[in-house]
Amino acid sequence: MTRRVLITTDYLRPGDEVDQYLRRSGLETVHLPMTGRRDPEQLVAALAGVDAALVAHEVLTADVLARAPRLRVVVRTGVGYDSIDVAAAARLGISVSNLPGVNANAVAEYTIGLLLAGARRLVQSAEGVARGDWPREDGHELRGSTLGLIGYGASARAVVPLARAFGMTVVCTTNVPARLRSDPAVRFVDLPELLATADYVSVHTSLTERTRGLLGESAFKQMKPTALLVNTARGAIVDEEALAAAVRAGEIAGAALDVASEEPLPPGSPLRGVDGIVVYSHLAGQTAEARAAAGRRGAEELVAALAGRAQFVVNSHDHQETKGNMDNEPVKSVRVLSPSGMLGAGWDHATIERGIALGADVISIDGGSTDSGPYYLGSATPKTTAKAVARDLRSLLTAAAGAGIPVIVGSCGTSGTDSGVDWVAGIVAEVMASEGLDLKVAKIYSEQDAAGLKEHLDAGRVHPLPPLGPLRAETLESCTHIVGVMGHEPIVEALRAGAQVVLAGRATDTALAAAYPLMKGMPAGPTWHAAKIVECGGQCTSNPRAGGVLATIDAGGFTIEPLDPTAACTPILVAAHMLYETVNPFEMREPDGVLDVRDARYIAVDDRIVRVEGSNFHVADQYTVKLEGARITGYETMSFSAIRDPLVLGDIDAWADLMRATISQRVRHTLGLADDEYAFDLRLYGHNAVLGDLEPESGPPREVGVMLLVNAPDQATATAVAKVANPLMLHLPTPGMDYLPSFAFASSPAEVERGAAYEFVLNHVVDCDSPMSLFRMQIGEKTDA
Repeated sequence: MTRRVLITTDYLRPGDEVDQYLRRSGLETVHLPMTGRRDPEQLVAALAGVDAALVAHEVLTADVLARAPRLRVVVRTGVGYDSIDVAAAARLGISVSNLPGVNANAVAEYTIGLLLAGARRLVQSAEGVARGDWPREDGHELRGSTLGLIGYGASARAVVPLARAFGMTVVCTTNVPARLRSDPAVRFVDLPELLATADYVSVHTSLTERTRGLLGESAFKQMKPTALLVNTARGAIVDEEALAAAVRAGEIAGAALDVASEEPLPPGSPLRGVDGIVVYSHLAGQTAEARAAAGRRGAEELVAALAGRAQFVVNSHDHQETKGNMDNEPVKSVRVLSPSGMLGAGWDHATIERGIALGADVISIDGGSTDSGPYYLGSATPKTTAKAVARDLRSLLTAAAGAGIPVIVGSCGTSGTDSGVDWVAGIVAEVMASEGLDLKVAKIYSEQDAAGLKEHLDAGRVHPLPPLGPLRAETLESCTHIVGVMGHEPIVEALRAGAQVVLAGRATDTALAAAYPLMKGMPAGPTWHAAKIVECGGQCTSNPRAGGVLATIDAGGFTIEPLDPTAACTPILVAAHMLYETVNPFEMREPDGVLDVRDARYIAVDDRIVRVEGSNFHVADQYTVKLEGARITGYETMSFSAIRDPLVLGDIDAWADLMRATISQRVRHTLGLADDEYAFDLRLYGHNAVLGDLEPESGPPREVGVMLLVNAPDQATATAVAKVANPLMLHLPTPGMDYLPSFAFASSPAEVERGAAYEFVLNHVVDCDSPMSLFRMQIGEKTDA
């Protein structure tokens, strides 16, 4: 079957050089030139039945890509690819390429043109002449001024010799790779210094989750009042409301913008009608020469990608932005720092510093789980203390802020309820205030409304997981709290929105570590497998209490390295973690599919580091979200006594049976309660309280702790039953004893009221049309947690 190629780039025509090249390569071409923004349904129709696409600025969302089953290659005939969901494409097996540097000369010359036009106010002068005036306003020379470049990609590097020819000093943001710092004409400084010293600030970075809104109110206040901003990159990098306000207030002199956040400018754009702001129509890369090169190189890349030889694929790696740089220099791996299995557990801060020094790109940590039982979900209270959480957050936030990397916390407040997210957010705010940090915080809420879930239930979209049966509406109504267990996608949305701290409600343990690498285009198999291994921090090392681990994920697999120099990872320790909390040691289910490690290979890199290759991920036909819910079973009162009497211990099981029968009889006679009006449990610690009938050891124990746990519809009744049992817990003899034994209570009073008791009642999944459909996100301004 002949493979079909969709071409939407408007300057490529049937029968032209590009069309002929593609046809000679055995491809059928379909031309649908983009004359305006197509809606998603038009894009889905255009992509139907095509194997590859050569596109301009088409917005290819995850949904659009998912509905193009034959599509395997997308090539963007330009540099920026922010209109394409590259992570979704990676999951779907679609290769996405761009053409780095294809229009660098065109953009560089255009940038110099904007600098000249702004310095000499050429546009304003021409407008004045058109009005019948004869403007004679002084301008400025470029010679002797300083040009600040934000980003150091191909177009920025092409600007440097042109700017130097005009006698300008050039500075650029820091953290540019060493191999690109060979030009002695450029001085590399951090972003605040660049903003404070540059007469002209020119934007050349790509639009990413970190660069969106990079230049806002704070940045403009740092710039010279005589400074001019030039943007030939992406409009959303600049906060347009803040820019308009800054120019009107005289905080900066003006701006020459080739791009805007919405193009063409809408009637209500803040950029309209501001003296000093000139907006052009996205022409920087639009020369005949650049277009010819883009068409030719785009076609060559497409043919190569279909043959598995793509040169510029962007979703087997992604672009690394670093503090003060925000450049688009590609990296081929992502490093995830996992400090511990639980926020509040504590660690040596030196291990965090070591992870940062090793190049961590993100820090992820779990804030809870269901391990501690249903109480924390049912009551929506945290297991950990605020001081322990604050201590750990201080360690993470200060380190992450210094390195310019995000922090992700999931299942906040132990169970991930909305109040748990807000509780952790409050602690984050306190830590940031005390440390003088200025970070953007996202809160993702996962708590569910019973009424909303009943609609899904009525629609047949809720399904049980073993061992539970079909869900009933009454069960939903009985829950005090219900949460949905999110996958990585809501976290990715928060990161893309510019969040530097993500506080998520209930999430899969692995989603926290997988979110950032998947967003960066890392392959799903290695990413999910690495996330599983690092979910408990140092659990996969020879010394689990020594500190966390660093996972480095790349196109071919991942490596795991302990952060404490005394600890080591071995192939057995790393492989064994797939046995932890999984039904099948070869598979692990996530909302969007299944991790499969049957073909995984565990290789010792040295005596401390392990590499894993061969992990796979199978995308599910239906996206599902697991539900967790808890309800009150009653109110509990507990008492505890200890037995050392050898005669009682000689037949402790018979004594326990007698205790149960006697308590039931006395409660019936004293309180008038039938057996079904309350419940109690008698546990013999030191004998068989843990294993019950499975206990392999025989023979009498030396001592036994007896725990009585009473459950009743109200606290008073539970305590009354425990008090009826009090004398028996202190003196109950076995048959044939000729004396009254004495046991020892653990506390006075002996009865400890535990309050409401809960049980888990939901183990079901909901079919979802979107990964975000059950979750809500709030992103505050910086320092607003």
